[in-house]
Amino acid sequence: MRILSRYFGAARYRADEHYRAALSAYSKRDMKTATARINASIEVLPTHAEYHAALGYFLLESKDRLAAKQAFERALKLYPYEMLANYGLGMIAYRDKDWHSAEARFTDSLAAQPDRAETHFYLAMVSHRLGRNYEAKRRMTAAAAYFAKAEDQRLCHCHAWIREFERLI
Repeated sequence: MRILSRYFGAARYRADEHYRAALSAYSKRDMKTATARINASIEVLPTHAEYHAALGYFLLESKDRLAAKQAFERALKLYPYEMLANYGLGMIAYRDKDWHSAEARFTDSLAAQPDRAETHFYLAMVSHRLGRNYEAKRRMTAAAAYFAKAEDQRLCHCHAWIREFERLI
């Protein structure tokens, strides 16, 4: 049993090394390297949902929506509450103007990570697209609070949308 434990610990360590390298490459906008390194993580540890979700996100950033969707779906098969996979599928649905699917995915994403400002923002936008502007204002106010806490410059977009929702209510 000790040998098996050492093997899995080593595999996880190697997979995480690739994952950190993928995130570093992504931060430099080197999508080719990021994708290659995250694929290496998946090769070493294929049952880790977060790696598949990260691959999906990199693919989505590279404009390969079909492959991104497949990676997100693999992540959710491994772990149905994977935040990034739900968020990514929400983004795909939002871009496709499939408001109800986007709402469901963003809601699942928010359940996994309730303090993510971007998810609140997109839920506000989905509510607006569905004609629920009171709810949109409430959600955008939450997004604004999280963006303010992070001192994120996207806060000004939230304030503009809140004014717009107030006008529409």
